[in-house]
Amino acid sequence: DNALKYSLSNDDAITTPIERFAYRQAQRYWVERAFQEAKSELGMSDYQVRKWTAWHHHMALVMLSLSFLVKERIQQKGSVPLLSARDIRLLIIAMLLNDPDAVDRRIAQMDIRHEQRRKDIERYDREHDPDSANDTG
Repeated sequence: DNALKYSLSNDDAITTPIERFAYRQAQRYWVERAFQEAKSELGMSDYQVRKWTAWHHHMALVMLSLSFLVKERIQQKGSVPLLSARDIRLLIIAMLLNDPDAVDRRIAQMDIRHEQRRKDIERYDREHDPDSANDTG
């Protein structure tokens, strides 16, 4: 019976704990999210190449860029917890323009987006918290 449930895995369905299967399934979200950011923000799907070598070079640059973005988000988590790949990309572009006003505008826009996102998260948490149901405060 268990062998049928887990037949799509390379693990032994009899000896592998179900928690391991659940953990791996949960990790899929983060892999998909990384690919989504790589495609939308870093040009992963915008290649026009004719040979495998060029495709590998393009993918390597995208993965290096994604690695940089992830490290930046980890480093800035304390001060800017809602920092996104898009935020970082737009700030880098503004910095490369060597225009301090453009950087300030991007930071102001980012602060507005983060405040709205924070409010949305709080509202979602309130609406889905079973302890606050029927709590009119």
